[in-house]
Amino acid sequence: MTRSRLVRIAVVLLGIAVLVVGRGCFFYGGFYSPPPTAAPDYGDIVVPPAPAAEFPEEAVTTKEMTVLIDLAHYNDFDLGELNVLMLQLISRGVTIDLLDLEDELETELSGDAGAMVIVCPTQRFSTEEKESIHEFLGKGGRLLLIADPTRSDRISELSLEFGLIFEPGYLYNMQEYETNYRNIIVAEFEDSEITRDLEQVVFYTAGAVSSANGGIAFVDENTYSSQIRSRTRLSPMAMAKDLQVLAIYDLTFMTEPYNRTLDNNRLISNIADWLAGAADELELDDEEEIEADGTLNDGIVNEEETEANDEVNHER
Repeated sequence: MTRSRLVRIAVVLLGIAVLVVGRGCFFYGGFYSPPPTAAPDYGDIVVPPAPAAEFPEEAVTTKEMTVLIDLAHYNDFDLGELNVLMLQLISRGVTIDLLDLEDELETELSGDAGAMVIVCPTQRFSTEEKESIHEFLGKGGRLLLIADPTRSDRISELSLEFGLIFEPGYLYNMQEYETNYRNIIVAEFEDSEITRDLEQVVFYTAGAVSSANGGIAFVDENTYSSQIRSRTRLSPMAMAKDLQVLAIYDLTFMTEPYNRTLDNNRLISNIADWLAGAADELELDDEEEIEADGTLNDGIVNEEETEANDEVNHER
């Protein structure tokens, strides 16, 4: 390569370098050095608490009874998520019993159980187990069914026995909600033991429960289902079988700290009262018998009837 060619190449490279440096100096005023940024004082940040209603949590002692909680069907929940409800039940003198994999449902229900709680079962109930539950309800027992759209379950296979369907999808409201559009506010209730003294409750990613009775708590006209388009009167809570079966399509509302939002604690208290109230129904079955003519016999023999029977036997 000749000397003149090397000189030309060097001149071209120098021109390119001058052009690059010149453009950089023209468009940029040097290297950027950001100013120091003060870190926020996290101790001064105040997060507004969720709205809560005043609710005096008073223990109400009732008659002794056992509430059976199902853990035998690979239920998709943690037992600690029922702590608030269990504490409410214990304050009412109720004993908590757990149905484990090795337990027989028929045996457990035939004991001191007055109510049963089933949450997100992922294993189906056998025909024999369904028959045991029907017999249990026939004696005055009560059944609480809980599911959650964010979890897997086969609860509708059991709830269909009582005319209840946990519909697919979740409820949402884009206009009025608690923190998130899936946290719906419910303020319309049918009169019942479960909805007593309720004004507003919040359900967190709840679903709709369909029933012949139409439910006991209803969403407003701005709340929709992600799956159901044909109906507008949707309910996340419903009752069936002479008010002995309660279906709720949300678990989060009864867990800490969500139980303290609006009237959620009062709703949980009402549910505990309803479950514990089965003790009165079961006692009626155990101590009182119905005579063939439809009259009520409480097992106490009238003294006058006894004396009359003695006189007839003496004459014979």
